[in-house]
Amino acid sequence: TTSGKIIGALCCMSECPREWTQQEIKILEGMAHCVDDIIRARTSALEELKLRTDLQEVMAARSGYMAHVSHEIRTPLTGIFGSVNLLKASSNEEQSQKLMEILDLSVNKLLDFVNDVLDLAKLDAGHFEIVQEDIDLGMLVRETVCEYHGLLEGKPVELLVEDELVGSTYSADRSAIQTILQNLIGNAIKFTDHGAITVTVDEDSYGQVKLEVSDTGIGIAPEHHEKIFKEFEQAEDTTARAFGGTGLGMPIVKRIVERLDGKISVKSQLGEGATFSVLIPLQLADQREVAA
Repeated sequence: TTSGKIIGALCCMSECPREWTQQEIKILEGMAHCVDDIIRARTSALEELKLRTDLQEVMAARSGYMAHVSHEIRTPLTGIFGSVNLLKASSNEEQSQKLMEILDLSVNKLLDFVNDVLDLAKLDAGHFEIVQEDIDLGMLVRETVCEYHGLLEGKPVELLVEDELVGSTYSADRSAIQTILQNLIGNAIKFTDHGAITVTVDEDSYGQVKLEVSDTGIGIAPEHHEKIFKEFEQAEDTTARAFGGTGLGMPIVKRIVERLDGKISVKSQLGEGATFSVLIPLQLADQREVAA
């Protein structure tokens, strides 16, 4: 076959021992070439069909996604435009304060969208560079979690950290790890209205660093687990309309994790919360020095 693997053989047998003539050998070789050509043509046709099907799925997903994105862009822009015009005419300090809050919310929403698109474009272009430095991962997790306490105001949700690597320093890309955590924590906060969000940093049995974000939110149906990691797709249209967002967070996380030679997985049932686990093979800083 085209891959070089043997998938079968042409077998010619005779009732009694005999010598094959050159003409017969030539005929058999011709038959073998014909079979090989048929297999190649069939393989190419199947590959072309798969590529066409994949392209159609991407185009369909992108079409639906663009409708969602246009809403995500138009909403904050409308808020910004309306608030600026009202601020020009406003002489009431209380009203001006409320308009400033709307402006702040709209600008941040638009900025999140732009940042996600730029991050994805950078990954597509291959401009994502891994910069290694010595990092206390437990401290980095706690620092990142602290950034999100303000988003929980008014929500009966605890944001917890379980650091099983206290004081351990790893050679890692700070920006990449931070981006992974920010997306996972931000997502958990968006879909959790009560209970707790727990961020755990640990090692698995193979010595890989394990970052885990568990929540008690709305959960994800098993049939949508793969879908959330695909670009231009979200778990459900109703979820996208209700909670907003670009839908690019999880695909970006998956791409970054893969660039770090890691893996990401999700365990979740609808209505029972979700747990996202990231495994990354990182080297302890002191082990690296010993190796050097």
